[in-house]
Amino acid sequence: MTRTQTEEASKRPGSRENAAVLDQLAKRLEGRVCVFGVGNRQRGDDAVGSVIAERIMPSQGTVVIDAGMAPENHLEKAVSADPDTVLMIDAVDFGAAAGALALFDWRHVGESGLSTHALSLRMLGVYLDARTHANLEVLAVQPATSMSDITYHARCPKR
Repeated sequence: MTRTQTEEASKRPGSRENAAVLDQLAKRLEGRVCVFGVGNRQRGDDAVGSVIAERIMPSQGTVVIDAGMAPENHLEKAVSADPDTVLMIDAVDFGAAAGALALFDWRHVGESGLSTHALSLRMLGVYLDARTHANLEVLAVQPATSMSDITYHARCPKR
């Protein structure tokens, strides 16, 4: 990123808050990390987890999985990576400005009966916790699309 791009990014609403979330996330990513992006590319903003996973360059000790809209089909790949930390990334309505980031403990992400994915983040967390005993984190990205347009995977308490 050039200096001009960095300066422009820092002027965007919420950019300082997002930077603070990313700093907090960096401190939580320990050992072998599995990034598990969830998203439906046919549903606008809901694609965010999948798109982020696609753009991350795996490095030593990191496995990146674009689980798309059927994350249950990729759970065993995550388990076989034997991660110390699993980072699930998805669009989550937590009542913030579009594009805002938040970290949630997977146990605090509400279950949703209707979803753009087959399994809720909470159910993914239950499975991955039982199978990996890894530290599980949820990086939530606030979608811009209204809830009346799409029922999002999870809803979290307003921050």
